[in-house]
Amino acid sequence: MSFKNVPIPAAAEAAGFTKLTFAEDFETETAIDFSGEGKPGYSFYADRPYAMPTLTPEECQMRDSVLYFCPEKCGSAIGLVTYSKKGRTGYTMRYGYAEARIRADLPKGDYNGVPAFWGMEKKDMMGEPWERCGELDIVELNVPKGRPNDQQIYTGTLHEHFRTGKRNEKGRYETVYASNWVNNCGYLDQWTFIDDQWHTYAALWEPGYVAWFLDGKMMHSARYNATDLPQYYHRDETTPLPRIEETTHPQLAHTTWKGAHHVMETADEILVLGCNKNWPMEVDWVRVWQK
Repeated sequence: MSFKNVPIPAAAEAAGFTKLTFAEDFETETAIDFSGEGKPGYSFYADRPYAMPTLTPEECQMRDSVLYFCPEKCGSAIGLVTYSKKGRTGYTMRYGYAEARIRADLPKGDYNGVPAFWGMEKKDMMGEPWERCGELDIVELNVPKGRPNDQQIYTGTLHEHFRTGKRNEKGRYETVYASNWVNNCGYLDQWTFIDDQWHTYAALWEPGYVAWFLDGKMMHSARYNATDLPQYYHRDETTPLPRIEETTHPQLAHTTWKGAHHVMETADEILVLGCNKNWPMEVDWVRVWQK
């Protein structure tokens, strides 16, 4: 398809994000760099951080303008990335409207890595030092806790990672969640079930604000700043949800939720597609609209 005539999503246009800065429909060889060297000019890269193996063409097959993504190993949903650590080249975003059209069947057997479209901070992937790190999960498909693999649910999340200053046995700094909000399967204890059809998942990211969309409909949102407790909303923004006052994590007893997610204001997010061989997914296209 041609991206020249793609309509601007209503939420993106309302926020002034009318410039298409990233677009991939998996039609040409420039969609994915499988070299492992991080060559410039590609949309996605198969070389991954944390010493994970480079993905192969067999794991990322493109047919009829659709990516059939079935990686052998994809822990933490880290699969194809828009920025290469090896080549130090690629695409990152700060603010905008990111969307992808995705389809996934129900999981079969055990899995480590759910179907996901998300953003990880560049400084984290590049191994740069940090104390706090922001993560924007545009969509993760999950199975309700305690349920068999016969249903999948939609979640969209803001994470803030916090380093304790202690190193583990491998010499890496320990990382725990300083603030972790999952919309309907965690914070609200309500579920939005997803079938095995095509759906468009998106997130609108502005300074101090993130809103998540499913097939063009706002599902939930978060507002945050440097000093106050973050405020979350479900569906529309007429009824705010109760604010979370403090974390209960034993390693973070000194940490407050005040200012949570403000780390996103300095985040450069690398876009990631992830899943697992026992829970593969298909991707029609990925787009980002910005100013």
